[in-house]
Amino acid sequence: MEKEILGREESESSDSIFACELLPNHIWENILSWLPISTLVRMKIVCKTWNSIIQSKPFLKAYTSVSHRDLYFVLFADFIHRSIAAAYNPMENKWVLISLSHISSSCPSTCCKLRRALISDGGLVLAEDRKGSIVVSNLFTKSYRIIPPMMPLLWPYAIAMIEGNSNSSYKIVAVSTADRVYSQVYDSETNCWEAKGELDGRFAMLGKAVYLDGFLFCLSHGPDNLLAFDLTNGTWSIVEVTMPSLVSSHILVHHKRLILVGGVEELGVMKRIGIWELNSSKKRWDQICLMPDHLFCKFSHGNLNHFITVDRQGKLCFCKSTSSLVLMYDMSENRWWWLPPCPLGSSLNKNSWFGHAVEPRIDLLV
Repeated sequence: MEKEILGREESESSDSIFACELLPNHIWENILSWLPISTLVRMKIVCKTWNSIIQSKPFLKAYTSVSHRDLYFVLFADFIHRSIAAAYNPMENKWVLISLSHISSSCPSTCCKLRRALISDGGLVLAEDRKGSIVVSNLFTKSYRIIPPMMPLLWPYAIAMIEGNSNSSYKIVAVSTADRVYSQVYDSETNCWEAKGELDGRFAMLGKAVYLDGFLFCLSHGPDNLLAFDLTNGTWSIVEVTMPSLVSSHILVHHKRLILVGGVEELGVMKRIGIWELNSSKKRWDQICLMPDHLFCKFSHGNLNHFITVDRQGKLCFCKSTSSLVLMYDMSENRWWWLPPCPLGSSLNKNSWFGHAVEPRIDLLV
């Protein structure tokens, strides 16, 4: 009986491989191009035919012609035991585990293990590896690129990454805020940093920036302002707008509008979390909505000093870096829901936070 079962399994396996070879490659290219990247990554190991098709230039061209809505919120990671991250897919309402170890295709003995994520955009993440190098990584294709060190300004830090039009082009903007704002820009096509713009005025720090119509917009803290950086000309300006008094503030772009998220305090206690939209004509932020009281009560658990917002495609994750309790809000659907339990729950600690949303693209090779 055992031999019969094994024989049947071998026959079914050989039949499936033979079936793959019956269809011409261009038909497989069309079929596979409609699948999400998480499925494609698994399908690459099914057979050599599919692996070859998925890595071919005709397939990448077919894949980019399809509008994919893949989205993953990579929120927590186990950097110590397994070098793995937990990513939530809102389309399927489930978590997947992603390896943070990248093997170099040109040198298989070289391994890059991510230690801390800095910024992200689209399908790319800028992170530190365990050797202290700064790398640009595609978490799904496992490709990465070590970039040169930033220019020697005082304590520079990255605030934005902007994907370009081509498959491998991107820019990174970093700033130093010692006695004024100094900025430098990394261009992947030249593989070097360039000093580009400065702004008078002392700020404690700048938040992560968002890109809209050729400008980077970011929040400054201490004092609180909305700043704009012209990426082409390298010039900074302070946007004339009245800033509400908020804690844990976060800025994002939704439908070509600037959106502000933050916590409202009363007598030093955070009482609610709100969302505002920039009203440019009246130079103010207009409130869109507040987190419902019953959700805020559960999220804050009676005492909330700080929270983190991660966003992409109008979906917002509200998190506390040391807790796996995560609340999501969809701005387009005006819908709130709790994420299912994170599969890394037993491994979470104060160093487990990853906190970036990515739109994985198999054609985006660094």
